[in-house]
Amino acid sequence: MQSNHSSLASKAFGEHADTGLVVAYQSHQDALRFLSSALGQANGMALLQGPTGSGRTTIIKELLARSSRDSSVALIEGAHLTPRRLLTNMLSQFGVHTVSEDDDQLLHKLNNFVTQETRFARPPLLIIDNADHATSSALRLVNWLAALDTRGKYSLRMVLTGKERLSLLPKQDGMRSVARRHPATYSLNPLTERETMIYLRTRLIAAGGDRVEKVFPMDVCDRLHEWSRGWPGALNERASEAMEGMTERQPARPIPRVTVTCDGETVAEYELTKRQYVIGRTELADILVEDRYVSKMHAMLQVYGNVIMLVDLNSTNGITVNSRIGVKFVLKSNDIITLGNHRLKIENAPVMTPEMDEAIKATDTITMASIDDLRRSRARRAITVLKHK
Repeated sequence: MQSNHSSLASKAFGEHADTGLVVAYQSHQDALRFLSSALGQANGMALLQGPTGSGRTTIIKELLARSSRDSSVALIEGAHLTPRRLLTNMLSQFGVHTVSEDDDQLLHKLNNFVTQETRFARPPLLIIDNADHATSSALRLVNWLAALDTRGKYSLRMVLTGKERLSLLPKQDGMRSVARRHPATYSLNPLTERETMIYLRTRLIAAGGDRVEKVFPMDVCDRLHEWSRGWPGALNERASEAMEGMTERQPARPIPRVTVTCDGETVAEYELTKRQYVIGRTELADILVEDRYVSKMHAMLQVYGNVIMLVDLNSTNGITVNSRIGVKFVLKSNDIITLGNHRLKIENAPVMTPEMDEAIKATDTITMASIDDLRRSRARRAITVLKHK
């Protein structure tokens, strides 16, 4: 697991999270099925309601992606929506060119477009998110749009989303045309405890985290579910706060280092901040050891968050760690690598866990493939250097 829980939390649950990542759960899937079914009915209108953070926006974005394959779709933000903005945004998303027409001209263009599309059995879809926050004048326009018909069929399919009382919208004054369409309503449900665990761990893995069961064990998932009541928005906030707290409690991990000495004198020191380091006699090496007993590309250090490995690169004289000869070593702090007349001392190495020990035993093939790729990369670099000399 990465030590910087704060950065990982932002990628998994915060402002840097992948907006395209969707972790589907039962209510999410039921809502999509409901909307697809409702839009296929003759009335072609549906209401989706749930509290803030219930995942309404995520669901309608997925609906938009599905529906846009077959018909024109406009997704409009309802908060403080005005009639003018509703018209111009709809026409723009439907691909209808406008200049500076007045509202009547815009209405005429919109009516012509939806009528033509409906005649070809492609009634456009209008989605208004947070419709319950639109201005009263915008809602009156929505009511007008709901009445549009072409040869006895509604010209515009519609989905409105909002909070729990959105189902009362058709009963308001001035919404008679919406009421006539008898829109079906779906009320979102929160995640179950098991869905919460899957949601948290999936988002963490997608953000690049590992050992997710350590970060979100079942008891932590249960507490987060209780605090958030299972709503995705609140769950993201609570999970981010929990990981921020882990960062505050976790002491800073010292950076691993290598100190190179020859005949007792320090030759060089390196902080191991990258994933791979080639040790060798050539200037292309990351850790330079100028010793006649050292091959040009002698060995490679692989640095992970919870282990450092040393792998021989088929060198002439091999590698020795703490007087033991081998081809691969897991290094600990104060281990001494002997290469000819040079000594490389490892400092601040992470303590290897049993899980990592098992993983290392299973990665020999991957390691050798990585070494082959590295050799080819270094060879290309060598050719480039020679061309420029």
